[in-house]
Parts: sequence; structure tokens; C-alpha cells
Amino acid sequence: MKGSDKMQLDEILKEQEFYNAYLKLGEEEFIKHYRQIFGTNCLDFVKTIVINLPESCYANCDYCIDKYLRRNSIETIKFLNICEKVLREFPTVLSVSITGGTLKANDFNNLTSLIKEILPLSRISFNTNGVGFNEEYLPGINNINRINLHRNAVDDLENAKIFKTDKHLLTIEEAKALFGDKLYIRVTIDEQFNLESYASLGIPLYLNRLLPGTPLSIKTYYDTLNKIEISEDIDQRRRNVYLSAMYKDIPIRICVGDEFATHISGRKPTNLNVAIVHRSGIVCGSWYEDDKVIFNPYEHEKSNKKLTLKK
Repeated sequence: MKGSDKMQLDEILKEQEFYNAYLKLGEEEFIKHYRQIFGTNCLDFVKTIVINLPESCYANCDYCIDKYLRRNSIETIKFLNICEKVLREFPTVLSVSITGGTLKANDFNNLTSLIKEILPLSRISFNTNGVGFNEEYLPGINNINRINLHRNAVDDLENAKIFKTDKHLLTIEEAKALFGDKLYIRVTIDEQFNLESYASLGIPLYLNRLLPGTPLSIKTYYDTLNKIEISEDIDQRRRNVYLSAMYKDIPIRICVGDEFATHISGRKPTNLNVAIVHRSGIVCGSWYEDDKVIFNPYEHEKSNKKLTLKK
């Protein structure tokens, strides 16, 4: 390391968060991941970009943790412009997850095309409850690798009651016809989860572990793991882990989740593990808009002098 770089490193390490990370990672690993993102000093461990669509999801599930964010949505054209900025800021990312609300068909199709244009090697996943989707979305669907159809019940009528929507909700059969072999059924392993019922659909499963969970949901989770054949293909993304498995010839992907995830208002994005584009246009390393903020469209014109460390 050159003398000027060493001086810059010493200056950076005056911040306690970076000093702690430096001690944990070591100099070589620290320098490898340190960079500025939208003018903010970060340690970049980002493997996934999450795009939280700004328009209404049309469902009103009682358990939704995202309801309070809906009122913060910005207009679509501004949102798509921010998505482009974020995609270009992380040129090595190979995983993009689209989730949240919805977009009109033309905007949705343009977004998936933009992702493929900027990150041609990326794998795109789409999490949806299947409300309001039809053949107009096929150009966008063709760009997507996996579509996780969220369900709380195997029975379509029972599931519709839980979603509380007045718009057409894709049945599982309609989803199979529209999404083809891209389709996974996404289910949270809670107290009522029954592996046999969902496996009977003959569709690959994407399972989320309920966190923090209850004693019964935890038992159900481990009972499920004991029933399936877990492969050695483990996808480790910092503290989050994804498992691949099979059950009666049904492929299963399990999101173990981050048991240590916390919400700390105003926290700096020192360790950035994911980049989430919120429907407000604010970009964070957290599911909360005020935690690990790296881009705020309402403040981005303010300039702050930042240190740059050469690699």
C-alpha cells in the first residue's frame, strides 16, 4: 500500500464502525470491500439487489409487515430511474429480486429488460401473490428466471380470503399456465405448514423460515428439514443462508433467514450486505427506510466530501 493510501486508510479507521470492521476482516479483506456507493463510505458485500415495486400489491393481508411503506411510494418514472442508477452502481451483482407491490405491464416489462441490459448475467427472481397478472406481462416474465408465487393455503378460495383482494387472483393452475417451469410456490413455514399438502401440487417449493418464530413454528421447521433431502449446495450470503433440497422429486429451496437482523434507525451502511430499492425511492441496506441509507432521492443533490481508498 502506498503512503498516501495508508494515510487515507488511517483517516477512514478513525470512524469506530470501520475500525471494528477492519479488526474483524483484516487489512486485505477490508480494502477489497471498501468503496463509496452514491458518495457514502461502505464495505460492499452486496450479492443481491432487491427492487420493492411502488404500486399497490392489491392485497390486504392482516400479517403484512410492509403496509406502512405503501404510503411512501413515488411515481413510477422516478422509481425506474432510481432502479437504473442502482443497477449500474453494482455491476458485479448476479442476483436481482423483484418483490413488493406491482407495476403496470409495460413498466414491469421495461424494468426486467433494463435489468438484463445492465446485468446480462444476472438471475432475476420475482415474488408475487399473483394478483392482477395476465398475458400482457409475458415479455417481462420471459426475462425472469424464477417466479415465487406466494401462498398461505393450498386451496385457492381459502387463500383468496386471506389475501382480501377485490381483483382477480391467479389460481395455481392459471399460474402454471402463465409462468411455466419458472414457477415456485412460496410458503412460510409457520405453525400450520404441511409439507405433504404443498408437495401434492407437484410444483417446486420456495420455503421461508418464520422469524423470530414460535415454539411450534420452530418445531415445524425442524420437522420439515428432517423429511427432506438437503444437498450440499449451500448459498451463504453473509448471515443469510439458502438451502437446496428434494422431497418426493419436488425441488425445494429454503431461505433460513437472518436470525440476528435488527432495525437500528439512523445506522450507517458500514457493512452493506444487500441493496434494497424501497418504493419511496430510498435505497438502503435494510428493509427499513431509515436504516443503512445509501441513496435518498430527496437529499441526493447535497454534496459531502468523502474519502476514497484505492484498491
